[in-house]
Amino acid sequence: MTQSHDTNPIKPLSSYRAGGAYIFTLFHLKVLKKAAVFIGVVLKDFFFLQYGRRLRLSKIPIINVDNVLDDAVPFKPEKIDTYLDFVNLWIRPLVFLSKRLKHGAVPYYCEFIELITQCYEQAGEFYRFRMSTTKRPKGKTNIQMAFVRLVDPHYLCVPSLHVSIMALVITYYKKAFAQAGLTEQEQDAYNKELYESAIEIAETVLYVKQHSVNCIAAALYMMCFILKDQFTIQDAVDFINNMFQTNTDISEKDKKAINEHINDLFEELLLEGANEYEWITPLKRWIIRYYEENGGNC
Repeated sequence: MTQSHDTNPIKPLSSYRAGGAYIFTLFHLKVLKKAAVFIGVVLKDFFFLQYGRRLRLSKIPIINVDNVLDDAVPFKPEKIDTYLDFVNLWIRPLVFLSKRLKHGAVPYYCEFIELITQCYEQAGEFYRFRMSTTKRPKGKTNIQMAFVRLVDPHYLCVPSLHVSIMALVITYYKKAFAQAGLTEQEQDAYNKELYESAIEIAETVLYVKQHSVNCIAAALYMMCFILKDQFTIQDAVDFINNMFQTNTDISEKDKKAINEHINDLFEELLLEGANEYEWITPLKRWIIRYYEENGGNC
């Protein structure tokens, strides 16, 4: 007789090792093909694009998108480990699904990889129009932070792929867990774990000074179009409103100002996008305006 999952303790997703997903991918051709396409897109639309600009092989303008509110969030290089965990965060649920469903996890691997590939492609379309950067503080840091600064030219801030992928994670796996037949208790536990981790990782983009508050609004705006009815406007607003809620290193006044700014920019992009054929058009207009309003600061 099969034992019900309800009687077993729920093993947190954080306990699954990401390496299991790589092994699963190698032994399933459909997944391997999707992964190969994804890697190609990441190289083309993220790494080669930035390094091409750094080596002056392209002349895409680079715009500084700093906002005064960014300074309200203290620089905390010790949060870099959390920042870098964004890859494992989307991989670990796939490992869980492959252990639970065996070969039945293949469609979930394929679908998620297709969606994250689309995130990089859509963001890449904007990056080819304008690249963007923020000022990174000098001074004492740690090895991981120094490594990130060494390998990342830091030209692709708007929209933030870190934040975009966090929105994808909480949205996709909520649907996947329900479709995979997990118990309500399991779904609640895993969705809560992913949501809290996603919020924490999204917050780190400001703590480690890899992004601006502007980058967050742009990312959530993009995801409303990529995920259409799955990631709703209300989902995005809830995500924004849950950021920094319990953090004690930011004043309540600054938390309120940050929240209002991200919400306002998100709403501005949505309203402009309602009359456009492409989601990217309002963001293009915004970054040009931002450049002009800030004295042409590149």
